[in-house]
Amino acid sequence: MQKNIYVIYGGISVEHEVSLLSATNVINSLDRNKYNVYPVYVNKEGKWIPYGKCDKKIEDYKDLFVETELSLANSISQFLNSYYKENEDNVIFPIIHGTYGEDGVLQGFLEMLKVPYVGNGVLSSALCMDKAITNQLFEENNIPQAKYRLLVKEYYDENDEENINSIIEYLGLPIYVKPCNAGSSIGVTCVKEKSNIYSAIETAFKYDNKILLEEAVFGDELQISVIGNEEPIASLPGISRVQQEFYNYEGKYFDDNTIHIVPFELEEGETEFVQNLAKKVYTTCNCSGLARVDIFLRDSDRKMLVNEINTSPGMTNHSMTTMLWKVTDNSEFSDLLDRLIAYAIKRYEKNKTLVKEI
Repeated sequence: MQKNIYVIYGGISVEHEVSLLSATNVINSLDRNKYNVYPVYVNKEGKWIPYGKCDKKIEDYKDLFVETELSLANSISQFLNSYYKENEDNVIFPIIHGTYGEDGVLQGFLEMLKVPYVGNGVLSSALCMDKAITNQLFEENNIPQAKYRLLVKEYYDENDEENINSIIEYLGLPIYVKPCNAGSSIGVTCVKEKSNIYSAIETAFKYDNKILLEEAVFGDELQISVIGNEEPIASLPGISRVQQEFYNYEGKYFDDNTIHIVPFELEEGETEFVQNLAKKVYTTCNCSGLARVDIFLRDSDRKMLVNEINTSPGMTNHSMTTMLWKVTDNSEFSDLLDRLIAYAIKRYEKNKTLVKEI
């Protein structure tokens, strides 16, 4: 019997458009001999709008926009009615990036509905969305990373030049200023001169009340896809070469001049080392399903420094996740989707055996 896959996409975050691009690729790649595909659009107001069963190829991501006159509450009710109307062989495939999508909020909602869903659970999603928390977790588990400092909006004083001077003295220049809870490099600034640090801080605070200031690491940024539950496996590493100063939002999703090198050849022993490091990050953060781990390879000493872990990586045609498994084990993207759905069902069945009420 075919499974019903509900692809949830859109959302209220600034990564709304990226979500639609990812959803288009996923919807088009799901094997219709195995699955009935039901896209569900979450608009920028948070309304859930069923697209209906999708048997055709989506030619343009803009075709996934759906409108409704229903209220927020009634739109969610409509989705739930359509979901439970089908047989019980249903799986949710969330592809909402950023706020409310990969920060544990959506995952908590799905847990309350007691439905199987692809990707990470509540704890790992919330934890990995907050770069300050993950950095602290890395420190506690001896996971190498770049030097950083945390600023909290409530306590930040733009006139405290002594504090800024101490940060620059510790981190050096350039410094990357970034929001703690934002993806796709949104709100990130590379600061090369002290005079520009204040505007960079102001920009980052527009997206979050906590921001990180990190030392610049000169070298390649390796990207490794990790999939699985209790026994994760890591892909070969890849890198993305861009014309911009760093791999920003445009470069990740819209720049056709971005060059992806997959796989990226490393020196003897380094590939295995970086794969094991990526798996350690994955298990330390209690991940399941999938994630992408970004790791710097510093030019000066070839030291590996973990940059971040992304629990809801992009799945567009430009995204590294869609390329890495092809070169690792010759998996097509549709094969990867099959595996992710299988991981979701396995975790769901395992968790069903737990006693959650007395």
